[in-house]
Amino acid sequence: MKVAIPIWDGRVSPVMDTACRLLIAEIVDSQEVSRTIIDIPHVGIPHRAGFVSGLGIDLLICGAISHEFEQMLIASGVKISPWYCGKVDEIIAAHSNGTLQRDNFLLPGRASRRRRGGRGQRRAGCRRSGKHRMFEEDQ
Repeated sequence: MKVAIPIWDGRVSPVMDTACRLLIAEIVDSQEVSRTIIDIPHVGIPHRAGFVSGLGIDLLICGAISHEFEQMLIASGVKISPWYCGKVDEIIAAHSNGTLQRDNFLLPGRASRRRRGGRGQRRAGCRRSGKHRMFEEDQ
C-alpha cells in the first residue's frame, strides 16, 4: 500500500491544497519498506490532483483539504483520511499499527466533533422559503 502525507518541517502539512512536498511511504504487512519525498508542483487544484493521483497512491493522510481537491482525488481512486496533524514518523507508525484514529492525531476541534457522534450536521437557512437545508460536514 502506498500512503502519502503532505509534509512541512517533519510534520503533516496543515493544508493539503498549499503543501509543497509529499512523503510517500510503501507499507507492506504493517511495516514501512520505503520512503520517498516528492515536490508537488505549484499549479492549480485540478493539475495538483492529477499529479498526486498519478503517483499511484492508495491513501492520502492529510490535514485540511478543500472539498474540490478531495473530490477530485476520490474520483481518481485515492482514499482520503483528512484532519490529521503531528509528526510524520508518528503518523506512519500509527497508521501501520492501527491507532491513527485516536483523537491525539486529529487537528484541534476535530476530536470533539468525533465524540459527539461522528459526522456532524449543520443547518443553513434558506431566506426565501424559510426552510432549512441540511449539509454534512466533512470529517
